[in-house]
Amino acid sequence: MSHGILSRHDGGMTDSPTIIKAKTTADLLAMLPQLAGGPLPPGIAIASFAGRRTPSVLRHPLPRTVRTPELQAIAASLLGMISKLGGCDAVAIVVYTDEPFDVALSKYTELEQILLRRFVTAGFGVKGTFCVAADGWTCFDERDRHDLSEIDDSPLNKECTQRPETGHPLDGSLPRTDPALAVRVNLALDELDLGFRVDSFGGAHPYSLPDPIAVLESALQREPDMIGPESLAELILCHQHEGDFDRTITQICLGPDRAAEVWANTLAIREQAASLGEQPIELMLRERRRRGGQGNDEVGDLLTGLDGPAPDEERVRRAHAVLSHAVAHAPTSDRPTLLCALAWLHWAMGRGTGAGKLLEAASRADPGHELTRIIRHVTLAVAVPHWLLDRDLRELTDDTGPGTATNRVSRRRRSRARTRTT
Repeated sequence: MSHGILSRHDGGMTDSPTIIKAKTTADLLAMLPQLAGGPLPPGIAIASFAGRRTPSVLRHPLPRTVRTPELQAIAASLLGMISKLGGCDAVAIVVYTDEPFDVALSKYTELEQILLRRFVTAGFGVKGTFCVAADGWTCFDERDRHDLSEIDDSPLNKECTQRPETGHPLDGSLPRTDPALAVRVNLALDELDLGFRVDSFGGAHPYSLPDPIAVLESALQREPDMIGPESLAELILCHQHEGDFDRTITQICLGPDRAAEVWANTLAIREQAASLGEQPIELMLRERRRRGGQGNDEVGDLLTGLDGPAPDEERVRRAHAVLSHAVAHAPTSDRPTLLCALAWLHWAMGRGTGAGKLLEAASRADPGHELTRIIRHVTLAVAVPHWLLDRDLRELTDDTGPGTATNRVSRRRRSRARTRTT
């Protein structure tokens, strides 16, 4: 069973594609984690095809129940997201679960049928519907158990691991820590926390943290390896309090001037909270709940991925490299907000798996970290930011291959879906 050609986009946004051919179903299933940026956790994965090529994978959590209304709602949501992708004419649907094969196949059959009917009725070809369980995998049409080793042993796994990585990893892993640099960063943090800096001659001088917007903007102009321990310490200290996340993401995506407005508002909230004897985060959350969805909130729309301009890809990549380097050399207790910012950048690039991995690290560093809970909610509620959906897949692939996916598998699934609706 041939599934055509898969286009691997290492960055998830608009990279030039790496073309890898998938000849079998096992090849397709081996390739999907590569397209998604890392191992696929339990959930629904939908590979979107433009002709014979698929440059991206959309993920959605598994349903909390297997009641038909919830399954219908999930199918409608996924169809709505896929329909925004210009040039998408077919999909492959995979249910990933850590349940045993026999349990999973029975449990998710109705979900598969509802998804199949939705996409076929909407005019999409369906390359296949599959279930990957804890101890085997199958095509829902065939229902015969295949060993997971068929996926693991696919030549595409070896081909992908042999391809040189470009830039910084986008699977949620951090750069390797330089122990000597980490020690120097820790010493700099101790000095800056105490309000002084030691010069190269051993003299101590009074110190106050510079403007955080200038700190980040300066870091974004340099290669991560060229940022010294004192500058890394400043960057880490600029990501310890409420409002630091909003300011940083706004600066990366909308520029320093807009970030300055956000930061001024944060400082005003801090002053107001102090006068009321409250924590600033409590005041900020109460204000957000009061506003609800009312008003033109450009920053709120950006942070939730609901509206606004697409972030500049190159600037997002530079920020990812810089913040990754800072996190890798920061003490564990100082990492949570930086990890949240990194997770958001992964999500903004379509790397939901990496985002989840980083949020888990933030929770381990501080189980009560409120921002981690908020960002996890955003990335789950809005599975894919709008700028990754409002695009044309044909711009991410070349123009070879048929205009519509009409292979044998797609035709069989169309026929099967029509039969079920009659």
